[in-house]
Amino acid sequence: MDFINIIVIFLAGIGASIFGTIVGGSSLITIPLLIVMGLSPHAAIGTDRIGIIGLTSAGWYKFHQKRLINYRVGFSMIVPAFTGSFLGANLVLQIHEAALKLIIAGLTVLMAALMILKPDIGSGRAKAPVRKQDYYWGALMTFFVGVYSGFYGVMAGTFLFYILLLWFKQSFLESAGTVKVAGFFMNVMAAAVFALNGAVDFLLGVVLFAGCFIGSFLGAHYSDKLGNAWIRRFFILIVALMIVKLFI
Repeated sequence: MDFINIIVIFLAGIGASIFGTIVGGSSLITIPLLIVMGLSPHAAIGTDRIGIIGLTSAGWYKFHQKRLINYRVGFSMIVPAFTGSFLGANLVLQIHEAALKLIIAGLTVLMAALMILKPDIGSGRAKAPVRKQDYYWGALMTFFVGVYSGFYGVMAGTFLFYILLLWFKQSFLESAGTVKVAGFFMNVMAAAVFALNGAVDFLLGVVLFAGCFIGSFLGAHYSDKLGNAWIRRFFILIVALMIVKLFI
């Protein structure tokens, strides 16, 4: 691998993770870039999972310092995310991708509409108690996000955001922190499955891990300076970009 390409991957990891750790979407940049670098689609997805482990681990550390992680909610999402990711990574060649993309596109359009029509979502003003059945339904939704994460993974963190924002009624900052718990284990499982199947470029994976770790550390460090209002704007932008990508 050319040294220039390694530097490009490293810098892309930093840039994509600065905002990716706050609102998700870093894989929108890194997976296509890895494919341009010559990796197969499966290897690009598997290598990207290594990078996302760097993002989630650094983000987890910084958001923990800021006390912005709801561990009760986060831990309730680990097992379904871990299990779903294992299944998704193993079924990557068997799921009908066209049908999956249509479902994802529809949910994303719905999410964008909710963000625009309900500006109080994620503001932190409405703090309803989490009921016991909420954890069960939240775990089920997390399982399906885990399957998607193992299958492809682009915007999987943003889909976990949806669950935390809409179902658990967390603020954007709380969601950005809590999502790292499930996200870490989800991506560890997916990366392991891809690696065991020879679909990981370990050199680029390590480089991407380092870039994503640094970018996530910086993004999480300055997250509270942005506040929920600005994070909401970035979140809507990322969702809009995803809609364009899905339909084009």
